[in-house]
Amino acid sequence: MPRFQPLPLLTLFTAASLVLLLVLGSWQMQRMAWKSDLITAYEARGEAISFREGICVPHEGPFSPPVTGPVPLTGETLRLFAMRDTGGWMRLAVMRAPPCQPGDPERYILVETAFEDLRTGEQVPVRRWRIETPPAAGLFTAGNDPDTNEWYSHDGAAMAVALGVSPDALLPVWARSDDGMPASLSRTPPAKHLGYALTWSGLALALIGVYLALHASRGRLRFSSSSDDGDTTKKAD
Repeated sequence: MPRFQPLPLLTLFTAASLVLLLVLGSWQMQRMAWKSDLITAYEARGEAISFREGICVPHEGPFSPPVTGPVPLTGETLRLFAMRDTGGWMRLAVMRAPPCQPGDPERYILVETAFEDLRTGEQVPVRRWRIETPPAAGLFTAGNDPDTNEWYSHDGAAMAVALGVSPDALLPVWARSDDGMPASLSRTPPAKHLGYALTWSGLALALIGVYLALHASRGRLRFSSSSDDGDTTKKAD
């Protein structure tokens, strides 16, 4: 009969590590499915529409159709930090939003007009947008400094004041550049998450192998006991 005498501390450490590795593997599989759904939604978002349709017509899904059209912009622009192929500033201006119905009150929308490379200062103008909800500030996002026109998170009320617009008149969505699939999807596609999940699963199997091999080397894991060996010898005699 097999005999197994587990080492308590090693067993506890191995069990905790296995749980962690399996959770990480499962999380990566969930990320893979989530990324696949987002890519499908981005590819199925439809043809280009006007600013009025993008603002006034609700669209299902996480990505709105691309928006094109003339953008009558005047006044100052804000600099909002963003990471794309390189770090830089999104240049944001305010535009009067087209009314959805006759007699609608005056409303405004933030529009990205260009992306300014942080190293070279070159500004690439934006010709195509998508309407979406601005992202929330992260835990480690730096604070905004309106005095130096350096913004690191979206603050609609403060941005509206900086651009001379009433905060109540600023729409809760913005028009940001639509220059292809978001980097969060293109740089880490679903296949990478599958690779990560297989890596965590492989480490879990390796950990089990090391655990069993260590016990076997110390005589704590046997598939036949010494008494069984003795009984076999007596029967042979």
